[in-house]
Amino acid sequence: MRKWAIISRREAERLQAAGALLLDVRSPEEFAGGHMAGSLSLPVERIAGSIGGLAAKERVIIVYCATGERSRTAAAILARLGFERIYVVSQ
Repeated sequence: MRKWAIISRREAERLQAAGALLLDVRSPEEFAGGHMAGSLSLPVERIAGSIGGLAAKERVIIVYCATGERSRTAAAILARLGFERIYVVSQ
């Protein structure tokens, strides 16, 4: 069973304004080419090794990418690591 939900960009912005962590899981080059305001660049392949320094397990985390593929992968990794409040921005 999936432990994350899909949300709209508008909902992501609302949650971010309330303190959620917004992660762009694309490559650094893609991030440099443009990204959602206030997001942090954390490529999907670095999620497992880096997330502990960025967020407590109870924090809301929102992930996004270009097509949704890497976001879903990142969300699954976060769920395996024990995060429970995970959202993927719909594309």
